[in-house]
Amino acid sequence: MVIEIVSRNRLKIAFVSAISALAGAANIWLLALINRNAQLQDAQRGVAEFAVALGSMVLVSFLSQILLSRLSAATFYKLREQLVSGIANLSSQQIEAVGSARLYTALTKDIPAVHELIIVLPNYVFNFTVVAACLVYLCLMSVQLFLIFLGFLLLALGVAKFAIADRAEKRFQLRRKIEDDLFRCYSALIDGNKELKLNRARETGFVHSDLKAHAEKYRDATLSAEFFWNMSNNWSSAMIFIGIGALLFLAPVLGQGSRAPVLNYIIVIFYMVGPLTILMNSFRTVYAARVGLQKLKDLDLDTRPRPLASGVDGAEPFATLSLRGLAFEYGATEDGRDGFRVGPLDLEIQRGEIVYFVGGNGSGKTTAAKLVTGLYEKRAGSLLVNGREVVADERYFQNFSAVFQDYYLFETLVPKLGGLPQTEEVDALIARLRLSEKVSLQDGRLSTTKLSYGQRKRLALLVAYFDNSGIYVFDEWAADQDPEFREFFYKEFLFDLKRLGKTVIVVSHDDRYFHLADKVVKFESGRIVSVVDNHSRELGQAQPREALRA
Repeated sequence: MVIEIVSRNRLKIAFVSAISALAGAANIWLLALINRNAQLQDAQRGVAEFAVALGSMVLVSFLSQILLSRLSAATFYKLREQLVSGIANLSSQQIEAVGSARLYTALTKDIPAVHELIIVLPNYVFNFTVVAACLVYLCLMSVQLFLIFLGFLLLALGVAKFAIADRAEKRFQLRRKIEDDLFRCYSALIDGNKELKLNRARETGFVHSDLKAHAEKYRDATLSAEFFWNMSNNWSSAMIFIGIGALLFLAPVLGQGSRAPVLNYIIVIFYMVGPLTILMNSFRTVYAARVGLQKLKDLDLDTRPRPLASGVDGAEPFATLSLRGLAFEYGATEDGRDGFRVGPLDLEIQRGEIVYFVGGNGSGKTTAAKLVTGLYEKRAGSLLVNGREVVADERYFQNFSAVFQDYYLFETLVPKLGGLPQTEEVDALIARLRLSEKVSLQDGRLSTTKLSYGQRKRLALLVAYFDNSGIYVFDEWAADQDPEFREFFYKEFLFDLKRLGKTVIVVSHDDRYFHLADKVVKFESGRIVSVVDNHSRELGQAQPREALRA
């Protein structure tokens, strides 16, 4: 992802770097003029050249900064876009496995760290040019003094890099690892605010134990890393001044009787200290970017753009959905036990049917619903639409709309076949959901989603309805609704969809309404143990089915 973006912008980065190098060269030109004219009795002759050098430095520096700002903004935008694309390409199952904390920290920490390195590269080129030109200038002034100073400089940089800064990097790697856990705690603090407020003991234990422990680890890792960074910077500065002192005291020994060349030499070194310090501090940026790159690499995201599905236009109308030996297995638990397995599942669902998935908690009915929608990737078996196996998930997804228990409520109504729903039709359903005093539709957008839990869930029903999908999945939708809306859901809303030719899959515990379903599919321990066809029952042909053998 990052390498691709850098490669794509390599000419721009090289051009901005070249401009930065010219700005650095102009700085050295200006410094050389100052040194030369400081030794002349009549410096008036150098005014024009000084003015040209100064103007060149200002102009080129300003140009490099403008180009750098444009490059950095475009690069940051592209990095974020690539990461968002990669996250969007993840399946629901993969997002659950990765965890939202890692994805949020990738967006807020890793991408900015990599971006920071990219945008400061031209600045490093500028400062490196200044340092390199200063070293060449110093060498031309006196080879003997240059060798003395260079020896101290290389010693300072070598110790700063290998003995100190590398240790700091390990601390920053540890800190970045802690950030994922710390972010999970922050999310729990915000999302679980109500539960914490209602249980003071839990709040105290969480805030002063879990969250505090991760915060202390983060603090300690930061202090340790900063200790080594500060040691590196101070060591390098000290070695530079030791080198200057050595020049002052060794100059007479080396035959430098006049102090003027030595002082000019020291002026150049002092000028070089600023750019050199920036280069030494670059270790922090480089290491942070390396950690960010590794974290992004560990996510293993597919950032290739995928064509956006534009509804189900042109597709053969849905008639049947078949599950043939469909199976899924969760990964092993932290204590080493095998994950829960669902399947093999065999089931036939016809267009216009209302199908209930029933069974106890943990029986696999919700997992089966996610398998049917394609949100979970099957481990075995086949999904067939109209007798043909599903091969393109993006296209297959467009058959479905769903309200799972962990639903997200969007504010817009977006029919899959395009256009906007009729306001009158939306208002009519809002009224049936008893939300007219709370919500209205404005240009395809709901006026608010800040409602009570039950009202938000009814609103989610409305949003899903106007998707105008072929198959609807509702996961325990009525479990926490008032009796009035439970009756509305089972006896009115589902049959409204059926009359429109929609297929409905309902995950439910409400056995009082099982007789309303066309099929009741019972799950136990991840298996289908019976399928009752109520149409057949009406004809005296109930068809229970024993659990399939593994």
